[in-house]
Amino acid sequence: MNPSEHAPFIQLLAQVLIVDGALSDGERSYLDAVMDRLAMPADARKAALAGVSLDSPVEERVAALSDEAKRLLRHELEAAAASDGETKAVELSLVQRVRAALG
Repeated sequence: MNPSEHAPFIQLLAQVLIVDGALSDGERSYLDAVMDRLAMPADARKAALAGVSLDSPVEERVAALSDEAKRLLRHELEAAAASDGETKAVELSLVQRVRAALG
């Protein structure tokens, strides 16, 4: 995945994590682990997380991703939703929106 895709990729996952109104320790650890796997430097992590908003249209972020990044995102969506040990309906709803945007 191209480094320019890291921010929208992380922002989409973060939207799934915070849509229930809280970011648990498990969710934060999960997000940190994904950013570690992407080898994101601290400044890129900070910038990506600063851009997280529940109001951001997922379609625009998905459109910024390559086919490879979209494939990885499909894999990560359910892991993100379940990273706190439970998957809430509001998380599943957002996951479905993202999947629809992925095509």
